[in-house]
Amino acid sequence: MASRRDELNAYTFARKRTVGAFLQPSGGGNDEDAPKPVRAVLPSVVVAAVIVAGFGMWGVIKPSAPKGWDDGKNIIQGKDSTTRYVVLIDSETHEKVLHQVLNMSSAKLVLPAGSKVVPVADSVLDAYPNHGATIGIPYAPDKLPKSDDAGVAKKWSVCDRPGKGEIQATINQAVFVAADAEAKKLASPDLVLSTGQSLYVQAPKESEDDPGSEYLIDPQGRKHAVGNVGTSADDRTNLRAALFGSDAKPQQVTKDWLDTLDAGDAILFPKIPDFLPKGVASKVGLTPKEERKVGRLLQFQNNSFYVVGVNKLFEISAFQAELIRYNPELRTIYDGTPKFADLSPGDYAKLQGQIDSKTLKDDPKKMPQEKPADHPVNFNGSGKGRTVLCSTFEGMEGQSIKRSVWASTDYPAPVTSGAATAHVSPGHGLLFRSVDGSGADSSGSNFLITETGLRYSVPSNNDGKGAATPSADPQAPQGQQQEQANEAASRLGFEKVQPTLVPHWWADLVPAGPVLNTKTALQAQTA
Repeated sequence: MASRRDELNAYTFARKRTVGAFLQPSGGGNDEDAPKPVRAVLPSVVVAAVIVAGFGMWGVIKPSAPKGWDDGKNIIQGKDSTTRYVVLIDSETHEKVLHQVLNMSSAKLVLPAGSKVVPVADSVLDAYPNHGATIGIPYAPDKLPKSDDAGVAKKWSVCDRPGKGEIQATINQAVFVAADAEAKKLASPDLVLSTGQSLYVQAPKESEDDPGSEYLIDPQGRKHAVGNVGTSADDRTNLRAALFGSDAKPQQVTKDWLDTLDAGDAILFPKIPDFLPKGVASKVGLTPKEERKVGRLLQFQNNSFYVVGVNKLFEISAFQAELIRYNPELRTIYDGTPKFADLSPGDYAKLQGQIDSKTLKDDPKKMPQEKPADHPVNFNGSGKGRTVLCSTFEGMEGQSIKRSVWASTDYPAPVTSGAATAHVSPGHGLLFRSVDGSGADSSGSNFLITETGLRYSVPSNNDGKGAATPSADPQAPQGQQQEQANEAASRLGFEKVQPTLVPHWWADLVPAGPVLNTKTALQAQTA
């Protein structure tokens, strides 16, 4: 039987074997010999110390600023403070001077085109030998759109929303420069006026005695006055009934909103050749003899409409047909409300040589063609309709302006109540030319609109009214004062961007920000 000493020796031997399995044995060949723990840990400690020392040395010797950071071509940004600076040449000492700059636009305008942001340690900036005055254009944009976005046309829309009491003084107006999802909403088929739809609106009064002109707005963005100065009150009432129904009321809109629309022809009752209220016999050989009167209305298969003349049938549009049906002068030849008689296939074939498709149907040319809907989009018989009305500039089609009309119960995008700026889709902007006409050769001025919702003039010759206060005369490096055409746009990063044409009726409704040019950007800010 093993003694207690033998058991202790066996235990000690087993323990050493186990430890030796985890710690590399020494090279003596005795697997009972396990190295001391210090011998295993010490190499790791030494390696770690070397690594830490290496990082420490890199921290000491690494540059605090990239090479050439102050060569006058970079927008310098403090690493910790994020304050922006530029280095310019002093006009008197001809030495480099570090200037803090108010915003990104100003920084780009005083540097050559293609300037980039370079991070520099604040300690290096603080230790720079020459510091100058803060320069820049107050309220110029700090965030600029990307060049590939600034050249892409956007939807421009001005929207009127009725306010309290639905009077002129309380109308809310907002301007939208839309892209992506917001542009898609302005193009929604459910909200854009379509064939046969219309708006019924009223212009502001021009005097106390002026009731304000009433207009039908068609899907093409044309405004048609309801009657003219010579239209009687009775005729106006009947025109309204034909166009909008007997109970519709016009919605108040602003003059600015109306000015964005194309001018269509005034809506009047069509003049039927040779018609007299007492009745004039027609020589057209219609089978129903009661229809042989000038002014009687005919329809063929519910899609072609005609009015009887002395020697021919005048083809008319569905829109004209509805107007004629409401003309009170025709009641005398109908003994009541005019109605359509069906033109038989036999008469239609027999009378082909007597159908005039031009005299009435082609005059006037800018009139709607479809039968008016039962009520305008912005009014319905049970109450409120879609009363947020937007006139949208879709772009140019050759020499013509493409428009659309949008109506909903709220703005196409959220806006801040009372904001004195336009709403620009986040992440977007536009370099555009506000033009007086509609052609590519129309005169106008270049502007940049950004997410701030302001339009900033970008002079093509880089001129512009500078600040009244004297500057510290910083000088842009390497002859940058020699201005070229479109220099300001180039320095802002839009050298290859062709300005999008935008009619001034929309552009003028966007509040103006400061002029963006080098002269103003170099002005010292004393306050």
